[in-house]
Amino acid sequence: MKVVAGIDVGKTRLDVSVSAGPVRGFDNTPAALAGLERWLRSQAVTDVVCESTGGYECALVRRLQSPAWSVHVAHPNRVRHFARAAGHQAKTDALDAQMLARYGAVFDLPGVVAKDADSEALQDLLRRRKQLVDQRVQERHRLHQGRTQGAHTSTQRHIQWLDEEIGRLDEEYRKALEQSVALSEAAALYRSVPGVGELTAATLVGYLPELGQYRGKEITALVGLAPWSSDSGRHQGYRSIRGGRGRVRRVLYLAALSAIRYNDDLRRFYQRLRKRGKTGKVAVVAVMRKLLLLLNAIAHRRTPWVQHQAKAG
Repeated sequence: MKVVAGIDVGKTRLDVSVSAGPVRGFDNTPAALAGLERWLRSQAVTDVVCESTGGYECALVRRLQSPAWSVHVAHPNRVRHFARAAGHQAKTDALDAQMLARYGAVFDLPGVVAKDADSEALQDLLRRRKQLVDQRVQERHRLHQGRTQGAHTSTQRHIQWLDEEIGRLDEEYRKALEQSVALSEAAALYRSVPGVGELTAATLVGYLPELGQYRGKEITALVGLAPWSSDSGRHQGYRSIRGGRGRVRRVLYLAALSAIRYNDDLRRFYQRLRKRGKTGKVAVVAVMRKLLLLLNAIAHRRTPWVQHQAKAG
């Protein structure tokens, strides 16, 4: 029988409800997590559901990942929509814990794939790199907004520092890949596909460990590349993509643009779609989806890309 524990994660506190019952509080510390784990076992819990909270949930998820139960990290928007559909407008930590338990009881939620310390270190470096790249874009936009030479020079100095720091982080994430045999082998497999560069491969290793473990439809939905229908009666609406892991989707977009130029199979696929009247954007998204399926097959088979393999996607 399915017994779900909903856990509302805060910076210093965890509110836990089993089967939407009374809420029990725990500190969000290593010692308290050990006590939480023992208590969950005593409650015969089979599934644990928490929300993504910007990193505060990482220690909890890492501690609870075991064959004893499935741990799912839910998107906060989905849980909030579920609560509103159930008629619950109020929002407190205790109510959130109970709602997470109900959410897990209603839906068949996949458990997160366990990450080792090497994967988490790589992800941390890539996250920091993305933060600095975003800052650099903002500073470049501000470069010509300064009305004085002093403001302009300050912006230039900051851009130069960001360039140097991003370069250092590039070296750091490369070292992180090299230090792990499993991660470096996976990245090498992904880079064997024309169009998939170093940063794309590292992002896939760090942010999509499910590659090779999920089926085609599951992996495209996870990334947010599964087309959503919008039909009603005789009206056939425009298919669109949304949700999923935006960071992975962004690097796949750039990889697809590169693959259209340098990957013969995917270029011909793109050209066929364009000849059939598909818009450039729709055709690129289709290439992204096909590229993702190809990478998923490569990760599953543990064999590098070969010419015409894209036809299997």
